[in-house]
This record gives sequence, C-alpha cells and structure tokens, in this order.
Amino acid sequence: MRRPITILSFVLLPILILLGLYFYPIYPTAESSIKGPTQPILFSHKIHAGDNQIACQYCHSYVAISPWAGIPSVQKCMGCHSQVAGRDVEYQYDGKKINIKKEIQKVKEYWDKKTPIPWVKVHFLPQHAHFTHKRHILRGFECKTCHGAVEEMDVVQKVNRLEMGWCVGCHTKNAKDEEELTRLKDCLTCHY
Repeated sequence: MRRPITILSFVLLPILILLGLYFYPIYPTAESSIKGPTQPILFSHKIHAGDNQIACQYCHSYVAISPWAGIPSVQKCMGCHSQVAGRDVEYQYDGKKINIKKEIQKVKEYWDKKTPIPWVKVHFLPQHAHFTHKRHILRGFECKTCHGAVEEMDVVQKVNRLEMGWCVGCHTKNAKDEEELTRLKDCLTCHY
C-alpha cells in the first residue's frame, strides 16, 4: 500500500507545484504598488484629464474598439506639446517639486530620438484572464469604475484590486437579469 502512495506523490507533487506557479500572481499586487510605478516622465493625469479636461479616450484611443486601451504614442503627445511648451514653474507632484517645462522637454527628446516613451504598466492581469476594455466601455462603464478618479491623480495608482473576486462582484452587481448574470459568471466569460 505504501508504494502506490509514494509513486502517486512523486507524480502529483510536481503537477501541483507547476499549477501553483502557473496561477501564482507574478505581477505586482495592489499593496506593492499603491503609489504607482515610477515613470520615465512625471506625467500628471491631474493636469491633463483634470485641469485641462482631456477625455481619457483622446489619449487611450483604442479603448472602445479593442481589448486594450492603448498608450498614446510620442506623436500624439507632440500633437499638443509642439505648441504647448508648458510653464517654467515648479509644480508639487506626488510630494516632489518638478518643473513642468523640463518634463515636457523629456517628451521632445524621445520625439527627436524617434523612440517610444518606456511607460511602466500600472495594471496587470494574469495570462489566464482575458479582459477587454471595449465590452465595458460599450456597455457604458466609465473608466473611473475600475481605475478610480484618475483625473485627480498626479501619479496613476491602483485604486481597486482588479482580481477575480472584485470582477465577479461587479458582474453580479451590474447584471441586467438572471440570464445575463449566468452568462457573466460563466468561467469562459473571462477565461478562454
């Protein structure tokens, strides 16, 4: 009797370890990046989306037509900043004083080098979960539903833990009827 258990454990243990590693979140959690990542340019959503009221979809132009929101190209940034040089003033940014004009100059340097800005991703989903912005935007959800009041943030940070429990809770709360709830809670809605 001991021999089959030993053989079984040698087979099952590696499988369980591999499954654990596959499903282990190798991306930063909300706690590890609560202040948001350090970006190559101190870009303020508060100035752009808040003070200047630039719509999210202007810069994240793929959000309504693609699974991904998209990150604006340097060309999109220069569309404005070839005309708007920024004020040569100190700005209080996440507890630091920065010069807006100098930050815009960094954008121009990327433009001159013909190099994309290496923005650091804020939100991560594991590979086994599929999320599409398009479905949610077309359904009428605002960006702040998941991302919080970005227009008030200098540094974009995680506001909600975009994990399975949070998503299922949102699906449950926003389903139009029982039929839609059944569809939204089906595993294949997000795991395909």
